[in-house]
Amino acid sequence: MRRYLLAIILLLSFLLSGCGKREGEMTSQSANVVNFRAIYLGNAPEEGLLELYRQLDELTVGELGCTIRFEFIPWGNEREQLNIAIASGEYDFIPGGVFSDYRILVSRNAFLDLNEYLYLVPELADHYGTYSETALKDCEISGGLYGIPQFGPGEIKNVNEGFFYREDLRKAWELPEITDLNTMEMYLYRAKEEERYRSEPLITDNRIWQSLWLLLTKGKYLEISSMQEMPFVVVSAQKPDVVLNRLEQPEFLEVLSYIEKWRRDGILESDLLAMSDNEGERGKNLMQQDRKPCETNVPIWSAEAVHIPELTQMQPEWEYGFFPYTSVNEEWYIGTLADSSVISISSKTTEPEIAIKLLEKIHTDQRYYNLMKYGVEGIHYRMQDGKISYEEIEGRNKFGWTVCSDDLMNCKVVPINGKWYEEAALPVERWRNAISKEAKSYPLENFTFSAERVYRELEALNEVKLKYFQPLVCGYTDDCAADLEETKKALEEAGLDLYIASMQEQISKSETPIK
Repeated sequence: MRRYLLAIILLLSFLLSGCGKREGEMTSQSANVVNFRAIYLGNAPEEGLLELYRQLDELTVGELGCTIRFEFIPWGNEREQLNIAIASGEYDFIPGGVFSDYRILVSRNAFLDLNEYLYLVPELADHYGTYSETALKDCEISGGLYGIPQFGPGEIKNVNEGFFYREDLRKAWELPEITDLNTMEMYLYRAKEEERYRSEPLITDNRIWQSLWLLLTKGKYLEISSMQEMPFVVVSAQKPDVVLNRLEQPEFLEVLSYIEKWRRDGILESDLLAMSDNEGERGKNLMQQDRKPCETNVPIWSAEAVHIPELTQMQPEWEYGFFPYTSVNEEWYIGTLADSSVISISSKTTEPEIAIKLLEKIHTDQRYYNLMKYGVEGIHYRMQDGKISYEEIEGRNKFGWTVCSDDLMNCKVVPINGKWYEEAALPVERWRNAISKEAKSYPLENFTFSAERVYRELEALNEVKLKYFQPLVCGYTDDCAADLEETKKALEEAGLDLYIASMQEQISKSETPIK
């Protein structure tokens, strides 16, 4: 009974907690305890959440005078849901990155400038200083630091997303190894010959146009930010100081031609426009049910941490392969922390000093980090020979706060599927390490676009994206060339030229010369 009453008290505390400490607000702990609320992208674990809060409270209440509770936003429509949550002003900690409108939100003063509070957290600044002396400065936008980035130094830029597929079927079908768009397409069309896959689409993610762009351009262009955040602009790898309209490049029409063909042939989800920006969960479930044998937009970390463990539990005999899209590139670039996703503090929080101290603890104190990254030992993970193990842990019962990852704080993890690790994950890791020796510094590594002067144009462009661009890249066309021209005209009327001009001006005036 006592345990039951404690659970009710903690749950009520979570439901009643607000954004920071408000005047006259009382908590289950003390009138002086600040109750922070944080956005977590993903589903809540089915078990152990109250125990997680209890263990966190044991640290945070006594050492920082605060609690933290999570609001869970499932992946899928995260961009829109994040904007709604941020506009409400109810949340203190907000994840941002390619999955969000981070730069637009910065221009709207949604987040605190953390430079004003770094003097309070010297250990945090020193921690990021192990990456480089200017690590946090490189993450600034218009002179302000609006988020603490994930820590992953030395990463090769944009190599983690790829084609995840059933390797056992590739072998059974006697297909060549998947190393390019042609062999990937052979796999898709061969799968369609199977009775069990004939009635289901093989591609259910509306970001497939991004995969095709990478495969067809082979590193000819560079992203200024990301394709999700900046779908209309790129720069040439040979001349990265000149902004280009992506839709004007010949490869973009080629992308549309593939999409039109795949939709006509039943490879593509016929109702792709109704799908969210991230259909990973649905695609994984269809694979579990053996209704499709592959997924097109899977980061390798998701394959390792989510897809493989859950698929292995249900189908231990299956084998898997992974084809990174950028493996077709001829040149490689080292990314920086400025490219990383971040955790921001809301400009509406009432206790910024305590909030940034909590972020410092997460990145410098192993007790805090393990709870935020892995959850509760024995419930969300197990320890095996000093390593994190997810053996016998249900996929729906894992925990890990969005974008708090830190390579210096990470624990070693036992591979859930040794065969996958040896035959797919490990070769990809070796390939990444090998090309890192040849990788160049990213030409735009110290450039961050400020949308402050063109946020109205961005709003208009977003409307065009929804009305014209998104249907086009989802294959809703009988004449992709004609519909592309219509989309380009609509973008021009919405202010794309002004948007490109503003970006060009900022690149030209960048303090660090674009190489």
